[in-house]
Amino acid sequence: MRYLPTAPAEDRALLDAIGVKAPEDLLSGVPADLLLNRALDLPPTSSELEVLRDLERMADKNRRFRTRFLGAGAYAHFIPTAIDMQVGRQEWFTAYTPYQPEISQGTLQHIFEYQTIICDLAGLDVTNASLYDGGTACLEAALMAVRVQKKRNRVLVSAGLHPHYREVLRSGFAAHEGLELVEVALNDGVTDPSDLAAKLDESVAAVLVGYPNFLGCVENLEVAAQTVHAKGALLISVTMEALAFGWLEAPGNLGADIACGEAMSFGNKTSFGGPFLGFIAVKDAHKREIPGRVVGQTKDLEGRMGFVLTLTAREQHIRRDKATSNICSNQGLIALRANMFLQLAGPEGLTGLATQNVAKAQYLQARLLELPDWKAVNGRPFFNEFALQYTGDWKAAEEAMHTEGILPGLDLTPYGFQNHILWCATEINTRTQIEHLIEVLARVASVVG
Repeated sequence: MRYLPTAPAEDRALLDAIGVKAPEDLLSGVPADLLLNRALDLPPTSSELEVLRDLERMADKNRRFRTRFLGAGAYAHFIPTAIDMQVGRQEWFTAYTPYQPEISQGTLQHIFEYQTIICDLAGLDVTNASLYDGGTACLEAALMAVRVQKKRNRVLVSAGLHPHYREVLRSGFAAHEGLELVEVALNDGVTDPSDLAAKLDESVAAVLVGYPNFLGCVENLEVAAQTVHAKGALLISVTMEALAFGWLEAPGNLGADIACGEAMSFGNKTSFGGPFLGFIAVKDAHKREIPGRVVGQTKDLEGRMGFVLTLTAREQHIRRDKATSNICSNQGLIALRANMFLQLAGPEGLTGLATQNVAKAQYLQARLLELPDWKAVNGRPFFNEFALQYTGDWKAAEEAMHTEGILPGLDLTPYGFQNHILWCATEINTRTQIEHLIEVLARVASVVG
């Protein structure tokens, strides 16, 4: 938010214009017992330099990690400075609603471009103007599948889906009578084909499968699609790490009917867990049931290219009970950053970044497996994240890494994977950082041994 200073004379002029003698008169409607009636307890006036030093001292109380190997749904990537510069331009400050195309062409154009890129990455025909986060996108995709399939009321969810996404699904489905959510077990890190086949019947509207899944494993969508489609159900791919699209085949090209997930990796920061950027893309046949809004390209009366809202089936435009979704907003600014990032990177840049992620994750896994306390849990292909079993004292290892400024992978024990640690490496991790991690873990192993 911009700070707009005003001089005392300007303040007086404002008060005179509205017929108020003093600023305190503006609070006349507030009960007296709710007013502070004293000065705020603030430190003495300080210079900018003194304030900055005080803030730095406060920040130093936090534990700062210079090296991170934590993913699990929020991935740290390099963000070009150009994005912060461009997104801060004043043209975006007042661009609020795209409902009036005559004054919102810039906003509508950037959303259209974002949609086009997401469709290209997902291998599908239509996407919306973004959702809150990956979990919300999962719920919207599942509910959409039920609407498309009409008389089918069950949705199968792979146990390899992120536990937080599954919780959002459970919470959202609870509000709809007659709908049932059924979990499909894992086998060797991926969705169990036998359990999937056993639970698939004519009542199943859709199946949700991670791509990659929570353990980092890349599911075989092509085989899953054959099984799911044979029973007349829809296949929904869920991607937590959108940068994987730079390495993996587009889910739509492998048979997915709907692709959804989290796209914050494109130009957005892991700032205290958000904000996130949910996406959902569908086949053309299902576009009427897509939640949120869709921007389209058209021409005005003089034949000039322009952009307008094409589908807006939300409660703001039609009766609430007829709306495809009651989510009233999207992550427009976060989608703008994603659009900028993807256009700066281009196809070759995105592939190059993805290649770095794969190479560094594979190197990290290989070096960890050289240590005595680490064991592989499956041989599945992965993108930039993988799980290993740790047989040592994890609390001691974790504390040692924290002391060295290293944020380690996620302990999956609370999620039902005993003594499994989920590691992640992206383009920001260097060989030096990985070797430092190995050195610390080797030291812990020698002390405990």
